[in-house]
Amino acid sequence: MASLSSAKTVIRCQNYLASREFYATILGLPVIDQWEESGGKGCIFDVGGQGFIEIYEMNEAHPRYDSSFRLPVPADKIDLQLRTGSVDEWVDRLNGVWEFEGPQRQEWGQRWIRMRDPDNLQLTIYEGQV
Repeated sequence: MASLSSAKTVIRCQNYLASREFYATILGLPVIDQWEESGGKGCIFDVGGQGFIEIYEMNEAHPRYDSSFRLPVPADKIDLQLRTGSVDEWVDRLNGVWEFEGPQRQEWGQRWIRMRDPDNLQLTIYEGQV
């Protein structure tokens, strides 16, 4: 039976520089690949070796471009959740640097903080069971 070995989330961002700053500098995710081409520019971040986040600012020259890619995420139908060993360390790291809610303990036992990336995508950093 075929198996899968990792996952990558692609965010077609409205502002590459703002998104890169958030994921690379604010969250500290390492960039493992980056490019610029006629259809846009992007990069891929490593999230612990089994998960990856790609940001890609497409432009009108890309055949799959849609003007909605330049709009903020309108609802929380999808959010990005990243697991950590210590929410408290993230609170210390983000305090005064990036706006977030929490920490808060959920009824199922997880502790989390929530924030928004530059595209208004809800991002949760949590500790506890998957």
